[in-house]
Parts: sequence; C-alpha cells; structure tokens
Amino acid sequence: MAYTILMDERKKRIDELEREKQEVRTSLDTLLENFGENLYSRTKDMQVNFDDIGKYKDYLSSIASTNTAIGKVEEKNRRFKELEDTIERKEHEEKERLREMATLYRRLGKALLENNAYNDFTSLFREQADTLSSKLESLENRIRELEVKDGGNVFTWIGKSAQGLVLKSFLSKAQESQEQLYHNIGERYSNRDSSGGGEEGEIASLCDDINKLREISRVAIDELSALRDEKRMISASFGVDGNPQKQIQNLKNRITEIRENLRNLYRTFGAQAAGIMDAEIIPERKYFIDTIVTAEDGEIIGRAVKMNQSIIECESTIGKLTASLAIDEENAKIEKFQRSIEEKNNRIDELKKAIDDLEESVRDSQAYIQELKKQL
Repeated sequence: MAYTILMDERKKRIDELEREKQEVRTSLDTLLENFGENLYSRTKDMQVNFDDIGKYKDYLSSIASTNTAIGKVEEKNRRFKELEDTIERKEHEEKERLREMATLYRRLGKALLENNAYNDFTSLFREQADTLSSKLESLENRIRELEVKDGGNVFTWIGKSAQGLVLKSFLSKAQESQEQLYHNIGERYSNRDSSGGGEEGEIASLCDDINKLREISRVAIDELSALRDEKRMISASFGVDGNPQKQIQNLKNRITEIRENLRNLYRTFGAQAAGIMDAEIIPERKYFIDTIVTAEDGEIIGRAVKMNQSIIECESTIGKLTASLAIDEENAKIEKFQRSIEEKNNRIDELKKAIDDLEESVRDSQAYIQELKKQL
C-alpha cells in the first residue's frame, strides 16, 4: 500500500511539473515571438544573406497582397449584391410601368372607339367591339333577370344559382376580351408609323402620358441591360475563382498559415538572440545577431534564459521521477514474477510427491500380481 501511495505521489508530481513546464513554455514562446518580431523589424532596410530574413520579408509581402486580394473580393461581392438589389428594384419598377402602360392603352383604346373623329383608325375593330358590347349587354341583362326573379322551389333556386354562376363566368371572360381589345387598339394607335399630332382632349393627354412612360421605360431598360452585363461579368469571375465566401475563407486560411510560419521564425530568431540556441548557430549568424541586439534587450534576454532554465529543470526532474517510477514498476514486475516462480515450484514439488506416491502404488500392484500368479 505504501509503495502504491509513493508511486501515486510521484505521478501527481509529474503532472504538476508538466503543467508548470507548459505554462512556462507558453510564456517563453510569447516572449520569444515578440522579441523575434522586434528583431526582424530592425532588418527591413538591411542587405543580409540569411534565408530566414528573406522568408520574413516574403511572408510580410504575401500577407499584404493577400489582404489586398480579400479587399477586392469583398468589394466585388458587395458590388454584386448591390447590383442584385438594384436590378430587382428596377425590374419591379418596370413591371409597375408596364401595368400603368397597359391601363393607359386600355383607356386610350376605349376613348378612340367612343370618338367618331377616329373612325378611320377604329373601323378595323368596330365589328369586334360592337359584338363584345352586345354580348356583355346580353349577359348583364340575363344575370339581372335571374337576380330579380323570386319564387319556385329549392330545385329552381339551385338551378338559377348554377345558371347565374355560368353567366357570370361568361361575363368575366367577355369583359377580359373587351379590355384586351381596348389594349390592342390603344397600343396599335400609339405605335402607328404616322408622326401623330392633332389629338385633343383626353386622347392627346393619354398619348402624351404613354410617350413619357415609354421614354422612362427605354432609359430604364438600357440601365437594366448595363447592370445585368456588369452582374454577368462579376458572376463569371466568381465561376472561375469559386464562391466569393469560399475565396475569402481560402485567402484568410492562407494568411493564418503564413502567420504561423512567421511565429515559428520569430520564436527561433528570439531564441537565437537570447543565447538559448548558441550551439546550433554558425559564427556569422552569431555576429550578425550581436550587431542588432541592444542593451535594452538585456532584460528580455534575461527573462528568456531564466524561463528556459526553468523548463530544463522541470524536464530533468520529470525525467528522474519517470525513471524512478519505471524502476519501481520493473521491481514490482520482478516481485510478481518471483512470486509466480515460487508458486509454480511449490506446485512442482507437490506434483513430484504425487508422482512418487503413484509409482509406489504401481509397484505394490505389480508385487500383488506376482503373488497371485503363483496360485495359478
């Protein structure tokens, strides 16, 4: 039990030291990163032949160009959404104009039919217009007749109701046909090749309103065409480069990767400048570092050395405790094996004795057989 408690205490101590080492390592990495970044910033205008300084400058350039690329994609995406909203709004406005234009056409067509001064133009439509007017009048009269008739049983009432629904359906279709005829007359008149002029009153006002709407619509359609072309161009570029959100995320991932590479450079440079990696750097590198490190950096270097020594001590203590645990675990295995050997040896002794007893019994049985044979 005491042995188990001792092992548990050492394991607990190892866990504590691992946490302590990790905390110090995190603080040291942050210190070295900041120190290394500061040192690299001092080399921006230097012409030195070290690979890491070249990488440092390339990484900064890549981050700047990638941020610029992100800005361009974001601006393109913002413009694309702006175009979508503008096109949707202008399409809605154009639909409203078309509805207004249709109303004006119908009003103009009706006014033309009702004005004898335009019989030369409306003569082509007169027969159809008269036929529709007669049909509408007939249907309206028949519906009124059904509505004023009273009496009769429930079946009569149901029949009249069904007949009324049919007539109203016919009336609705006839009204639609009449409205469409008005629309066709008004549209054809306003589209005629003649330069026009000479209209008065309501017809002149309607023609003027139609022409104004047409001009507004023409300008709006030209604007819509230009906006759609721009949208198609942006959409095409998205198709080549991928979804804009995906493009932006990929670019941000690239920056994250570059920043991680930079942090590794910073930590290494900071460790070299702090003297933590003296055994791993060449004399030329050591001399270069000495030229950019200042007296003000002494406090940072001292803290870094102290933290690094603390990590080394933690690792040494952890190594000793781990070795001690491993020795005790092996000793525990040896004790277990020895007990097993002793148990098996005891079993062997018991088995040997049992064999001896069995052999003695065999000999007794053989002697008895010999005595019995003498009686034969």
